Amino acid sequence: MTSTPTPQNPEPALNAADPLSIEEPGDVLALVQHTFGYVPEDSLVLIGLMNGTTGGHLRVDLSPALDKPHWTGERCASWIAGPDASPVPEAVLAVIFDTQAPDPDAPDRHDVLLSALAEGLLTQAEARLIKVWHCGEGSIRDYDCCDADCCPYPGQDVQSTLAGAQRRVPALARTRAFSPEECVEAFLSVSPLITEEQIGRVRRHSAPAPELPEAVLTIWDAALCRGIREAGGAGRADCGWIQSSPARMSALLGTLDSPAHTGLLMALTTSGIETTAARRLLSDGNAAELGHTVWGTSEVPPRWERVDALDSLLHQLVPFAEGCQLEQILGLKAWTEWIRGRGSNATAIAEMARELDPERWDSQSDPPLARTVLQCINRLGVCPWAQVKQSSYSWWSGNR
Repeated sequence: MTSTPTPQNPEPALNAADPLSIEEPGDVLALVQHTFGYVPEDSLVLIGLMNGTTGGHLRVDLSPALDKPHWTGERCASWIAGPDASPVPEAVLAVIFDTQAPDPDAPDRHDVLLSALAEGLLTQAEARLIKVWHCGEGSIRDYDCCDADCCPYPGQDVQSTLAGAQRRVPALARTRAFSPEECVEAFLSVSPLITEEQIGRVRRHSAPAPELPEAVLTIWDAALCRGIREAGGAGRADCGWIQSSPARMSALLGTLDSPAHTGLLMALTTSGIETTAARRLLSDGNAAELGHTVWGTSEVPPRWERVDALDSLLHQLVPFAEGCQLEQILGLKAWTEWIRGRGSNATAIAEMARELDPERWDSQSDPPLARTVLQCINRLGVCPWAQVKQSSYSWWSGNR
């Protein structure tokens, strides 16, 4: 399920004296924005409800979902209310963010998707699809209301109803996440303190990068561990220290010239695997075992503090990377976003990698990591780790 990063300054709890109503479109829009950090486009959003509170939440792209409505409806029901969901919701709220405004004369193109979703929820957990809102072209309307006198078309204005709910419950105006576009922009942003002279010094560094797997793992493990130590138990690694070590930065970047090293780094990040064990996995050709540790199919969740540290290191390396190095950094960033349950962010980052080198993107012999991430998104949807509450990044970050 889509999860959101924990803010550095935790938000105040919503005031129980100002309860939200799923019958009020402004409250629903504010809840979606508060949960995901932005109001999505071309999306189906699901929010689980239990004992008067919200629980698991999920966002999927709407256009692809409408191409496979029955399959998508069943999968969404399984993700939010299936055997691995915890807690299982009693009911589910759905919001369709469409590319078209609600129109009484338009074909009911969402009915098959919603029917499969409702049936799946009942089958999986005896949960009800309790309410559906339809939002498009700046208007929002009750999807199931057929009375144009009760609910005039195209519906209520999105901005005014959202603003009204946020005035009534100010805590809802505080968001917790970047939109996918903002995620890309923030990750690629360069600190104004970084000078061209610094960048040139790192790129001109003549020392050869480590090539042996053990050396590659040793240098990355040391960087991850230092980031974790400096972050402390409750914070997040910044890894700004790397800016004062051009030799170390150059060595880290040099390891990214090899796709094999990238796979090692992913395994090192999620499991803290010892260098000898990692080298043995690769030398034995046991790609399946290595894959379990990085693509979410292992029952053991990642060491999320290491994932955070890698994410911060990658951001620090962006201004200094060239060519293949930047492509690998984008692939690793897309991977960290996906395993943390942020499929939308992962897709946006992967598309940036596609734009960077369209010819390499189509390579059959050496496909870029970002393309592999997109294939996992298309095949698996939500990362398996993100589907299980206790193993998800959002659960870990909220309870550390």
